Amino acid sequence: MINFLSSWAEQIVLAVIVATIIELILPDNKNKKYIQMVIGVYILFNIISPVIKNKKAFSIETFDFEDYTSSSNANASLDQSSMDDKLEKIYLEELEKKVMSKFEENEITVSKCTIDAELDTTKKNAGIHSIVAKIKAPADKEKIEEIREEIATEFEIDLEKIEILVK
Repeated sequence: MINFLSSWAEQIVLAVIVATIIELILPDNKNKKYIQMVIGVYILFNIISPVIKNKKAFSIETFDFEDYTSSSNANASLDQSSMDDKLEKIYLEELEKKVMSKFEENEITVSKCTIDAELDTTKKNAGIHSIVAKIKAPADKEKIEEIREEIATEFEIDLEKIEILVK
């Protein structure tokens, strides 16, 4: 098929070059417009003739629409699910950064923060399951408790789901 298309393109290019040379050679007179029309028909014939000769190559019956649509739908669903996974990962990373910034605003060093969550709202267990923050000692326990309550309020989760580990 590629050989066919490349030879077809070569024929068209050759026809256009020949037509251009003929037009350059023609003198300006009243017959020029008729000759240009014939040249246009010649170029059009060169474009259409391979299609007419090879009807099977351009036949709709030879094209399998079911394979095309099923493979394109499979690729689309695959792309969408991988995109959803990437977006979920980015969202969780941003939540972790936000939790870490809450501690860092109060000059408490966080070594690690992990959030366990299900972001798909169609599932039963959707929402934040737990937040675990590992902070470096020494840290004021009252400040830690204030931050914990602030996080619970902001993310609208139970206080029990937030665990602060001091190391």
